[in-house]
Amino acid sequence: MASFTPLLILMGLTLAFAVLVTIITFILGPKKPNAAKLSPYECGIEEIDPPKQRFPIKYLVTGMLFIVFDIEAASMLPFADLMRRLGSLGFYELVIFIAVLMLALVYVWRKGAFSWE
Repeated sequence: MASFTPLLILMGLTLAFAVLVTIITFILGPKKPNAAKLSPYECGIEEIDPPKQRFPIKYLVTGMLFIVFDIEAASMLPFADLMRRLGSLGFYELVIFIAVLMLALVYVWRKGAFSWE
């Protein structure tokens, strides 16, 4: 437990700093609400016409899939570094991990997530 003491101190200081900054912001921050400040923020541009069609979200799905498989690639690096120490159990865990993610890739591919219209 003694080896975790510096980490716990750092986490406590970080939490205290976050709470302190939040409290100071509420105390010292400007308090002059008006209609423009209280309205929801919509990227700063007023809409001229409503859109003619629904906005396609294919690129968002592709982006989320990229993030999932990017995390997969990043999580394989520690396995590559520890492969000798983990032995055959680590290798089988890595194979199962890759198989599950490849199954997900095949699923989204068959659902047509990568096809552009």
